[in-house]
Amino acid sequence: MFKPSVYETSKRRGRMPRWLVLLLLGVVLGAGGLLFLQTSYGPQRLTVLESQQLTNEVNSGNIERQRLQVQLEESQRTVETLKTENEKLAVTAAQAEKSVAPLKEELALFADAMPEDPRGGPLGVSAATFRRDAGQLRYHVLLLRNAGQGAPFKGQLAMAIEGRYPNGRTATVELDPVAVNLDRYEHLAGVAPLPEGFSARRATVRVLDAQTQRQHAMRILIVRD
Repeated sequence: MFKPSVYETSKRRGRMPRWLVLLLLGVVLGAGGLLFLQTSYGPQRLTVLESQQLTNEVNSGNIERQRLQVQLEESQRTVETLKTENEKLAVTAAQAEKSVAPLKEELALFADAMPEDPRGGPLGVSAATFRRDAGQLRYHVLLLRNAGQGAPFKGQLAMAIEGRYPNGRTATVELDPVAVNLDRYEHLAGVAPLPEGFSARRATVRVLDAQTQRQHAMRILIVRD
């Protein structure tokens, strides 16, 4: 009867089964393949520094968003405040217009009652005063224009002052022209310097067209003390 030797039995029992070897080899190959796929085609893993930078960027974005939100809320409050103020101003303007309406009627009656320029015409020098005042000349001129003349008249008020120096020499001083924007009436008042020692005696007032310099009105008045 055949008996296997002790040596052969121990040697056969110490060998790893073939199927186990194949299984372990498959596990190793599978793990290696998975690692290769993750490394080559999977999402990149962040380092600790990159992760910290990303966290800081997210926090900065949140802070900026909060800042912009605060600015938006402040802007909205400002808009609401301006809206309220505009509404108040609109009410105030309406009340002022209502109060001014009777004054406009009174001024229209006043203009109708003012004396016209003795020379006549649709536009004239209704009244004027000239007074000497320590080397200066104070003037007040009222221009009057007939109603229904269309667009306002734009021109200049030219004033020529005749007078005398202490040595008896007579002269005429031309004052700087004054802009005129006349609808129905306009008051023009001011103070003009005079040459040293010059004593004003008479003033010639002329209303000229701004472009053509054509004369529309003229009046001569006495300068008073």
